Order: sequence, then C-alpha cells, then structure tokens
Amino acid sequence: MRQVLLLLTVVLVVFSCNEDIVEKPENLIPKKTMVDIYYDISMLNATKATAINKLEEYEIDPQEFLFEKYNIDSTQLSKSSIYYTSNPAIQLEMFEEVEKRLQKLKDTLDVKLQKQREEKETAPSKIEK
Repeated sequence: MRQVLLLLTVVLVVFSCNEDIVEKPENLIPKKTMVDIYYDISMLNATKATAINKLEEYEIDPQEFLFEKYNIDSTQLSKSSIYYTSNPAIQLEMFEEVEKRLQKLKDTLDVKLQKQREEKETAPSKIEK
C-alpha cells in the first residue's frame, strides 16, 4: 500500500510539473526578446545605481526606453514576466543567458581597462626635469 501511494504521488508530481501554472498570454513576448529585456533591465539598473545623472542628462526614463525599444506596453511585459516566472526551468535558462552576456561584457571591459593601465604605465612622463 505504501509503495502504491508513493508511486501515485510521484506520478502526480511529474504530471503536474508539465502543466502550465499560468496560462500562456495571447501576446507573449518571445523568450529571446525577454532575455534581451532582462539584459537591458540589468544594464539600466546598474546605470541607475552608478550614473543616474547620465540618464537624467539624456532624459531617459528606463521604463519608457524599454517600452519603445521593444514596442511593448506594461501589461504585455507584466503578463509575459508572470508567465515565464511560473515556468522556473525556462526562467532559469533565460537568467543564465543574461548572466553569460553580462559576464562577457565585464570581461571585455576588464581587458580594455587593463590595456589603458598598461598604456599609462608605459607612456613617457610629461614632466621632464
């Protein structure tokens, strides 16, 4: 009896995991585009944390920037985000892709900064005696 209950529980869990908890929205933002949006949100949040004056200087409203860039509205973004959040495996894939892109950007910037440091160290001094 115990084995039957265990088997039944496992079967129920497996089948329930395959069902969408949240119904797929009619105007679902494609997965690749959502990855781009999540990447841009990360970049905008970093900009707000470190250089908010640049956003203000160029009169950039991060939310409006996203809506215009991707031709979406807040409802579409919200429903798509809720849908993807209800599918943890898909959401994890998406965030891993964003993380890879951010790491690639960081690595590129690190190389450029290192080159600049090396150029400064090897440049002749402007002060001559």
